[in-house]
Amino acid sequence: MSRETKLQMLPDKDMKLSGEHFRKVVRRIESIVPLAGYSIKTEETDDGIKLHLDAERVTINVCSNGEPSTIVVYTYVAPKKAQ
Repeated sequence: MSRETKLQMLPDKDMKLSGEHFRKVVRRIESIVPLAGYSIKTEETDDGIKLHLDAERVTINVCSNGEPSTIVVYTYVAPKKAQ
């Protein structure tokens, strides 16, 4: 994925915006890539970016609008220290 250049700030006044400006905004949004870092790894695929989390998945039973439901929470798992 190519990185789009930073958008210029618009003047703080009434103005008409061209279609090209909105196309630049769309391209800029589409070029944003999640950053890998602490417990997160990224992998570029044909479909976009795949995230790999060093986390433990916990499913919690909850109530949503009076109906049983579940949510999934990812918790960080600290690496084990060498002894």
